[in-house]
Amino acid sequence: MTKRPLFAGLLLALLTTISFTSNVDDTDVIYWSDHGRLDWQDFQGDPRYDHEAVSAVTSSGIVHYRGCKNGQIIYKVRAYFEKDNSWVKDEALTEYHLAHEQLHFDITELAARRLRKALAENPFMCGEEEQFEQFITTYIDKWQIQQQEYDFGTRHSLDEKQQREWSYRVAFELSLLDEYSE
Repeated sequence: MTKRPLFAGLLLALLTTISFTSNVDDTDVIYWSDHGRLDWQDFQGDPRYDHEAVSAVTSSGIVHYRGCKNGQIIYKVRAYFEKDNSWVKDEALTEYHLAHEQLHFDITELAARRLRKALAENPFMCGEEEQFEQFITTYIDKWQIQQQEYDFGTRHSLDEKQQREWSYRVAFELSLLDEYSE
């Protein structure tokens, strides 16, 4: 069987949902968890057959809720996976490809942990909402770049050695930021 590139990263930037409100529909999402892993049944979107080179897409994002309390901006940052916007074609229904897609979601959680850490180290006061949003946008931009680097570095999962290296690297970085997990 010939492997086809997944090219998820190219579409990831287009299909990734970044929400700065609490309007994420909980019935359509899975929030990242240490104990939960994606399953192909979670990919409930309709495959895009008009994109022949794309075999699977993970739609994930970072949502944050914010408010103000005692003069300081309070927030909650979560990594999520959108079931209805994530899809897979039959040729990619393998454990190997699922691990590639899971790592996209893990990279989203890694970005959320980095953001939680940065916000803990750089509190914002009420009235600094614009600066707060700009700060978050910087981290969102870095996350999107890392998603693209992952797909390019692994050649969309075709380079098995790079795929393993990314898997180890992301797991290690997540462990270093364990205190910033949800």
